[in-house]
Amino acid sequence: MLGEMTLGVLVLECLKLLYVFFKIGVVGFGGGYAMISMIMTESLKFGITLPQLADLNALDMVVPGPIAINAATYVGYLHAGFWGALAATIGISVPSLIIVTLVMQSIERYRHNQIMAGFLTGVKPAAVGLIVAASMTIASGILFRDGAHFLTVLANPLTTISWFATAVFVIAAVLNIRYKVSPILLTLLAGIAGALLSIF
Repeated sequence: MLGEMTLGVLVLECLKLLYVFFKIGVVGFGGGYAMISMIMTESLKFGITLPQLADLNALDMVVPGPIAINAATYVGYLHAGFWGALAATIGISVPSLIIVTLVMQSIERYRHNQIMAGFLTGVKPAAVGLIVAASMTIASGILFRDGAHFLTVLANPLTTISWFATAVFVIAAVLNIRYKVSPILLTLLAGIAGALLSIF
């Protein structure tokens, strides 16, 4: 899409990216994984596809840096190149800088505040829900073949599931949960397995 943009359109798209990711940064409680759900929803409006978002999740495992910032940079770059990446990165980073600065100045005053404690009690399960929603969306783009979703799997699982992706998912989950194998090592091994499969 970047090749088709004039300077005026590029500036407008960068401003949109800045606004969208600033908005996500302001309301992104729960950390990077909770914000991924919001980032994915907004990214679809910029023409980012589910397979591209699945690639983003894989890149987050091997690229250093906070997940939300990596995601914003990735989406911004896909949509509007370097300047889009810069705008999205600034948009998602600035709210945290402002909010953390303000909170640190008054944290002692509100540490035992009942309203704040209640607010955090509500945010925690919402953050978990957003993480689960993002996981399911990413899983549907990876574990199922093109055009399939959770409901079609029930009707005809043999033709809708990617068996290679499912096998990698199950093996990685078992090795990580049961045997505490490093997620970084598992990500690299899975990438090598996928590369070898594409060659042969």
